[in-house]
Amino acid sequence: MTPEIEEKKTYLLHWMYDFIEDIEEDDEPAYHKSDVEQCDQIVTAFINSVNESKESSDLSWLSSRIEQLVIQLNEINNTLDKQLIETNQREDLCALIELVISHCGHQPQGDITEKWRQW
Repeated sequence: MTPEIEEKKTYLLHWMYDFIEDIEEDDEPAYHKSDVEQCDQIVTAFINSVNESKESSDLSWLSSRIEQLVIQLNEINNTLDKQLIETNQREDLCALIELVISHCGHQPQGDITEKWRQW
C-alpha cells in the first residue's frame, strides 16, 4: 500500500471513529468500533488484492474487484441503518478507490462505484 493510499484510508477511518467518540454518554452510537474495524478490513483487503495482483492492469478485472468492494460496503452499511457511510465517507471512499485505480495506471472516468453503490 502506498503512503498516499494509506493516508487516504486513515483519514476516512479517522472520521468514522471520531463520530463514535463524539456521542454523548447516554446515547447509543449508530455503529461501534468493531463496525469501523470491519469496514477497515474490507477496504484493506480490496487494496491489498489489487496491489498484489498482476491483473490490476486489466480494467474489467479491476472493475469486478470494485464491484465486490462496494457490495460488501453496502451490506455492512445496510446492517447499520445506512449510518456508517454518509456523505463525507462516501466522498472519501470514492476518492480512495480513484487513488487505487490511478495507482494501477488507469484514469478514473466519473464515479465507478455508482452503478452498485447504495451509500
